[in-house]
Amino acid sequence: MIITSLNSGLGNQMFQYAAGKSLARHLKSELLLDITWYKNSDKAQTPRFFELMVFPIKDKIAEEDVIEQHIRPSSKGIFNRIKYKINRNKPIHKQWSFIEPHFHFYKDFFKAEAPVLIQGYWQSEKYFQSISEEIKTLYSLEIPKNDPNNKWVQLINSQSNAVCIHVRRGDMVNNPEVATMHGSCNIDYYNQAMSYIESKVEQPTYFVFSDDIEWCKENLNSKFPIEFVTGNEGARAHWKIQLMRHCKHNIIANSTFSWWGAWLNNNPNKIVVAPLKWFNKIEANTKDLIPENWKRI
Repeated sequence: MIITSLNSGLGNQMFQYAAGKSLARHLKSELLLDITWYKNSDKAQTPRFFELMVFPIKDKIAEEDVIEQHIRPSSKGIFNRIKYKINRNKPIHKQWSFIEPHFHFYKDFFKAEAPVLIQGYWQSEKYFQSISEEIKTLYSLEIPKNDPNNKWVQLINSQSNAVCIHVRRGDMVNNPEVATMHGSCNIDYYNQAMSYIESKVEQPTYFVFSDDIEWCKENLNSKFPIEFVTGNEGARAHWKIQLMRHCKHNIIANSTFSWWGAWLNNNPNKIVVAPLKWFNKIEANTKDLIPENWKRI
């Protein structure tokens, strides 16, 4: 049994699920989803919800007693205390609760043993490269015929060089703690990214996705057409990822949300521009976060 612990927003959940599914496949084991974080999360922080089931996922939610029984067994009694001591002395990937040791790819990930609860962000395609096509199929949704987003799909598909720009602001600007630790990409980054795209792509048309469209309208400028995509807030936010993946090229923010929009883009000749600086004041090695064929600025 593999239990993957889910937390934070949709982009993070997608990484956590993909890593858990990959490990379960590798170990020929059942996958369960631990969503207890959403019941106990800090209400003072940005509200987050369990959103993963917008995708056709068939794996079951782990009951709390199952987590306790299989991953955190009783420590009462001398024999159980001995088991706990033995467990603590094992390498982290052999312990009942396998906590991600660092941000970049952990080479012993697939040496874990079931049953195990994996906890972390697992933000690298290396964790699920062996099942990448399965993950792409799972995360690529068809927009219903009567959905308002069809007009955007038609417009995007009608452009020979549709370029997605994702701008994440929200809590990265308005929450002092998040702004200090993570930060938001500034206008210089977007100007450089657009200049790079325009040096490689003929007659681009930009499609802007953001949680702050008004800021984008005031700050993003180009001699080429810019369309500001609206109408997918709140519980409909996952449709933004689906529209992003329809574009030919992508300029992403320091956000897992737009990372997935770019990664799901099936254009074999896509250009993806990503920020060189992913965090503001967090010491993390992001070398495995960005695929090698993406351009970092």
